[in-house]
Amino acid sequence: MKNDNIIRFYMFASRLKNVIRKGWIEIGIASDRIESDAEHVYGTLILAIAINSEYKLDLDMYKVLKMLILHETEEILMTDYTIRDTITREEKISTGKKCVAKVVSGMAEEKEIKDLLYEFSTRSTPEAVFAHLIDKIECDFQAKLYDLAGVMDYNKTREDLVYYGDRADEIDSKSHNASDFWIEYDRPKYDNDDIFKTLIEDIKNIDVNKYKEIMNASIGEK
Repeated sequence: MKNDNIIRFYMFASRLKNVIRKGWIEIGIASDRIESDAEHVYGTLILAIAINSEYKLDLDMYKVLKMLILHETEEILMTDYTIRDTITREEKISTGKKCVAKVVSGMAEEKEIKDLLYEFSTRSTPEAVFAHLIDKIECDFQAKLYDLAGVMDYNKTREDLVYYGDRADEIDSKSHNASDFWIEYDRPKYDNDDIFKTLIEDIKNIDVNKYKEIMNASIGEK
């Protein structure tokens, strides 16, 4: 039974390797290789480790990393909702709980996993708030990387303005590159955290020349 649970859970989770992030599809990222949900999870883990390395956070990092590893579990069986979908946060949480329950059903840590993901969804602890901000800023950082690679179309991304409500004009005026629309839309989420507030600004204003060596590095290069 234990091995059956391991196999079942891994088979479910492995499906995220083939789930392409819906937001990139909607804005037409012009690349043959687009980020999957599993790659997004990897990105959040790397950012969490890097931020904790530099700022020495007073958080339970094991709990944070476990949240980030598992936070896309609901999307194994549920669509990757974006700003273009008409669904409330409450509806998304409710649907997500049902999906998670099916994926982890019968596991010894079933309750712990469900409780952890509900904590993440409701942002009810400092660890959950941090993990949520990591989840958001990873998307904005990836958008910037696509932008720098020249595969993110300004006009296509600008189409999302119709979903930005009262902030549309403000965001439009501050967006000079395609990724700026995503960054400016998410910016208020970071305003109450000094680390994320400065980090998102530095991501928006990445100096290509400063990081050219990284961007142009080849596999196997020393």
